[in-house]
Amino acid sequence: MFQQLDFSVFHSDNAAEREGLCSQLVSNLKQFGFARLVNVGIPLGDIDRAFEISRVFFQLPLSEKLKSPHPPTANPHRGYSAFGIENVSAISNHGTCIARPLLKDMKESYDIGSQEDALYDNIWPPPGVHDAFQPAFTSFFSTCYRAQLSILKAISIGLALPEQTLSQLHTEQANELRLTHYPTVPRGDFSHSTRIAAHTDFGTITLLFQDDVGGLQVELPSGSGKFVDIASGGRYECILNVGDCLHLWTGLRSARHRVHLPASGNAGKTADSEDDVVDERYSIAYFAKPNRSASLRPLLQDAGARAEGVSYMTAGEFQQMRISGTY
Repeated sequence: MFQQLDFSVFHSDNAAEREGLCSQLVSNLKQFGFARLVNVGIPLGDIDRAFEISRVFFQLPLSEKLKSPHPPTANPHRGYSAFGIENVSAISNHGTCIARPLLKDMKESYDIGSQEDALYDNIWPPPGVHDAFQPAFTSFFSTCYRAQLSILKAISIGLALPEQTLSQLHTEQANELRLTHYPTVPRGDFSHSTRIAAHTDFGTITLLFQDDVGGLQVELPSGSGKFVDIASGGRYECILNVGDCLHLWTGLRSARHRVHLPASGNAGKTADSEDDVVDERYSIAYFAKPNRSASLRPLLQDAGARAEGVSYMTAGEFQQMRISGTY
């Protein structure tokens, strides 16, 4: 149902193939709100190393992980968040509250920003906790940023905009990298919980890498409340999500998505069986976000009204509004 696109074609010397890839990419984003990509420009060895370094960190004792804690407020969005600290189900797309009772997100995470971010410093594990962590993810962040710029150029071309339209709105590296670990838990514990509740992403695009455990779902059709499985293509596949800022700029849909329970691998076991457990899951998400001062004024006529004299929210204001309900 969801085709996989080879993004290496974007760097082809064949102009027709390059433009065809851009058109296919935007077509998928218009239809589904996401696209499945391979060969986005991040070396496979770098992806392997990022998953391994993340796994080692999350396997540390909680006391060690808490030596680099996320602040108790939404900003700065940096450091380690233990289970139950963040609640994505408290907010849906564009600030719309989800009906109570809220679902508890069964995950722990670590948020990292660019070393070039002038507003927020990173929170790293202190020396002796996991010394490979900081250099590995400083490097991985930079690699993701370069891939992001190429993808934004491809989207601009596919929308018949000048190639630099979107990339020039992302020069300040206000982006974020999130490592997430969903623990192994009994399936019965999910009666009032989920791995991560349905939501849209706040920024421009998201580059999501995941293991092969499964559970990622997208709402189709939009607004229907019906969720469709996105089969995992493994850690080398990149799921490219449209974020709210790109939606506001271009009208491309920012699809609601969630991480739900994969099908039970223990046939014949009841939901209350101690042996019926949901396997642990790891993912790495790179959130490309606009310069904080960038206006969210529509870039296309059909993306929304572009009345002269109207004051549009900046990307920084929008991000603050969206994230404030999650901590």
